[in-house]
Amino acid sequence: MNNNHDAPNSNNNNNNNNNNNHETWTEASWTSVFAAPCWISPLYYSTTVDNDDHNVTSTSSNSRHRHHQQQQHEPLHNSSSSSTSNDDDVPKRTSMVEREDDEVLGWTLDASARGVVVMGTAVFVSSDLLRLAKEATGCYQYNENVTNEECQERVYGMRPSSVLADIVMVVGLLSAVLMPLIGSIIDHTKYRRAVGSFSAAFMSVMILAQMLIMEDLWFVAAVLQIFVAFSYTVHLCATYAYLPELTTNHEKLAQYTARFSAAQYAGSVVFLILMVGVLSLVNRREGVRSSTVSQTVVFVVCITFFGYAWTHLFKPRPASQQIPENKTLISAGFWKIYKTAQTIVLHHSAIKWFLVSAAFTQAATTTFSTIAITYMTEQLGFSSRENGIAILFLLLFGVPGTRIAAWLNKSVNPIRSLQINLIFWICSVSAAAIFLHQPDQQVMAYIFAMFWGLAMGWVYPTEKTLYVTIIPRGQEAELMGTYICACQFLSWLPPMIFSVMNEMGFSMRIGIFSLTVYFTVSFFILFFVGDYEEAVAHAKQIDDGLIPFTADALSNAIGACYEQFADETGCQPGLLADDLGSTIGMGTIREDSSTKDGSTK
Repeated sequence: MNNNHDAPNSNNNNNNNNNNNHETWTEASWTSVFAAPCWISPLYYSTTVDNDDHNVTSTSSNSRHRHHQQQQHEPLHNSSSSSTSNDDDVPKRTSMVEREDDEVLGWTLDASARGVVVMGTAVFVSSDLLRLAKEATGCYQYNENVTNEECQERVYGMRPSSVLADIVMVVGLLSAVLMPLIGSIIDHTKYRRAVGSFSAAFMSVMILAQMLIMEDLWFVAAVLQIFVAFSYTVHLCATYAYLPELTTNHEKLAQYTARFSAAQYAGSVVFLILMVGVLSLVNRREGVRSSTVSQTVVFVVCITFFGYAWTHLFKPRPASQQIPENKTLISAGFWKIYKTAQTIVLHHSAIKWFLVSAAFTQAATTTFSTIAITYMTEQLGFSSRENGIAILFLLLFGVPGTRIAAWLNKSVNPIRSLQINLIFWICSVSAAAIFLHQPDQQVMAYIFAMFWGLAMGWVYPTEKTLYVTIIPRGQEAELMGTYICACQFLSWLPPMIFSVMNEMGFSMRIGIFSLTVYFTVSFFILFFVGDYEEAVAHAKQIDDGLIPFTADALSNAIGACYEQFADETGCQPGLLADDLGSTIGMGTIREDSSTKDGSTK
């Protein structure tokens, strides 16, 4: 990779603020509303980091001085490069540029395939699973008109309308429990590429198996849907681990992330348009199932795009971290999350309350699409084609939603923008529960899908922009892992409550209305984040070394403080953990504490 990627341009000092703002809002406007899982978040911190030589005193994170090192790339550089000739550097630079080009293409193909996978499984497979479950109970015949009468019969101990919610609940529990282990394998071993390629292959095989057995063994196909969704989550973790290492040039990285989001969006939209067109032509023929057509297309795309990307384009990586002493590979991931969470809870109030808010927001938004598909199929009598049209409207209106996010983040601040978005969610979901409740309401459903698309496109860039502006530089990877866990922490709760309410005989209108509870809780928790500018200033003080980030560094600083002041009243350790960073001689304390044990805290 060319070494001039690390150096700022000659005019950066004059135009730094303009360039930084451009990068931030370009990135925010391309936020993914297509797959919507919270673990996509590493995209954001990678595109909001400035070059190391920038030194601006603005309180926005995009003008904060960056201190972090590009350690991920150090193994690629010869430690004695300063003594080598320029001719010796040329082969290394060429190979690094080729690797970058290959992996950027691999990322683009992978993102396109993921857009197709999400739409195929979330829309068409889900619709057919609901239909087949109802057929198994005798409540539904494929060639009869659909009514809005809820099926009271049970199959395998549950109502057909609970199938999708139960699948999402199980996937949420599996992700919350196992993702720290998966992350530990990716971080502490050389098997990052193996995890990415195996998860893609496994997902493709499960999709093929679903297609072959859906009509005859629908319950087995529903179980396979759990494996498809979980392997998708694992695949995302492996894929996004490559993102920060594509280039050390942050302007290029912002351009790459825009390209990747566009690729995933294009894959989703083209697939939906294709499927709606095909189903409009063949759905009149008895025996043609939407899931059969959908999964055939998805499987072909997967083996083509995933296959080429992971066998030819993505390159192996060494372990990025060492397993701590007295820890195993299994315990290392959980231990890291525990230590980070301990630090945040004790010493960083704004980050703590944001993560609590995000847990509720993401629990509702990631469950929304599943509950919406169930609601439209069961309550409104939508076919797979009509569900596809509704989701297509949602996707298309996600794009102007990102522009709303960019405008409000600038004109007010991300905290207030996110709160306005949550109010928008509450109003739109409540209105749907009231007015959208019977068949032949396709036009009204499509209008609501437009509003939900605006909300989806608005919430994700706002949430991630808020997070990356209040976290310190140099801790991104660690804090993004914590964010991922926070997003997964409650992901099982909304589908479980929806399923329980459905099994108890409550109307689905109440079930979909229950999502507003999570948005409301998140809205009020955001008030505890405090003033946005103060939260950003607190992160900048950590960047500048005025406040230790970790609990261990804080303890060392307190110890040094007591050694420095003979009179105990001269040292006030309580101030060291102040969220505003009001400290006494903190710069000296940190310097002293770092030299006592020979390490930098």
